[in-house]
Amino acid sequence: MLEDHIRLKAINHITYNVKDKDAALRWYEDVLGIKQIPKMVDSDNLYWLQLPSGAMVHLIENPEAPSAPSHHTAFEVDDIEAAREALKGRGIETTEIQTRHDGQRAFYFHDLDGNRLEICTKSGFGVLV
Repeated sequence: MLEDHIRLKAINHITYNVKDKDAALRWYEDVLGIKQIPKMVDSDNLYWLQLPSGAMVHLIENPEAPSAPSHHTAFEVDDIEAAREALKGRGIETTEIQTRHDGQRAFYFHDLDGNRLEICTKSGFGVLV
């Protein structure tokens, strides 16, 4: 068992490969409301964005986008029905909202480059570790 001071505590950041970092930045800001922050590295091929929780999303320009192998990140919202309707209102195709065994609800969609994203409610079973 790991000592507490070396346990994983939170998501710091996730990365997505995108074909056009400027188009992706506009999409993540306009569609998902994730705000750009200053990047802390010297690189012209990426943007840093941040959620209100402090977790970051790094968009990395790469002609081999989308990110492979396929993976996704789940973002929590308070009103999942309203979130899905807002995306659909922007012409974004989503899956139906699914309910998991713990009561958590979720749906999926893709960004401009085909990266899979999930919108979900807070987990019903809470922190287990």
